[in-house]
Amino acid sequence: MAKASYLGMALHQSLSFAPGMLRIPKTQGIFWPGCALLNLDGAILEKTLEILRREEPEIRLACGCCGQPTVFLFPKKAAVRQDKLAKTLKKQGVQRIYTACPNCTLQLGQLEGFTIVPIWPVLAKHLTKADIAAPEGSFIWHDPCPTRQEPEQQAAARVLLALCGCDCCQPEHTGCQTRCCGNFHMLAATNPEKSAKMRRFCLEEFPRERTIASSCEGCLGAFRSEGRNTRHLLELLFGQSQRRGWGNRFSATRKV
Repeated sequence: MAKASYLGMALHQSLSFAPGMLRIPKTQGIFWPGCALLNLDGAILEKTLEILRREEPEIRLACGCCGQPTVFLFPKKAAVRQDKLAKTLKKQGVQRIYTACPNCTLQLGQLEGFTIVPIWPVLAKHLTKADIAAPEGSFIWHDPCPTRQEPEQQAAARVLLALCGCDCCQPEHTGCQTRCCGNFHMLAATNPEKSAKMRRFCLEEFPRERTIASSCEGCLGAFRSEGRNTRHLLELLFGQSQRRGWGNRFSATRKV
């Protein structure tokens, strides 16, 4: 295991479950961006919420980590943190969790008593061209591997890409055959050599002149580590984030 990655994730998980960082509003429906997307500009999350309210008017932003890094890196702490998360959600009366991150979708789906709703079909249902920021540039789409067996999410992403009207193509291996970015189940921390090999194998199908677009910020972070340009699907829809970082996450947390 890479010591630096392990220590970094240990700090990340300690902060994520520290008092004040898990912020769940009192409401039945919440928008759960996940750790990585909370690092984007707040305006992108606010615009996403605006569209989701067309489906669920009382939906509010929630700030927290699904705990997947703990499950795969610090399993002795996983039960306690998952229990804390579930109890907090139930205490606040949450019934439906609208997820943007495919890994959060899988992990939160392990909690009993909640309906998990990936946001992409919801956005595809309610978005119009007037809502979209008209992205410039040429792109290539990457389906995250947690969605290989999720045709509804794959189809919704393509509806949204069509609404964007951008120049976007697909690699040879896509949909149910998409290649992994090399970071599924925290592989970059547990086996960095294997992770790098998988990441570079995946990137063989992505021309450097095209910006890689995806609905998984974790995948995009892996690709950026190889010097590639990336854009999250929410950025294609609502404008490119001017910065990424914990500063944005802290700002979002204070608003909940």
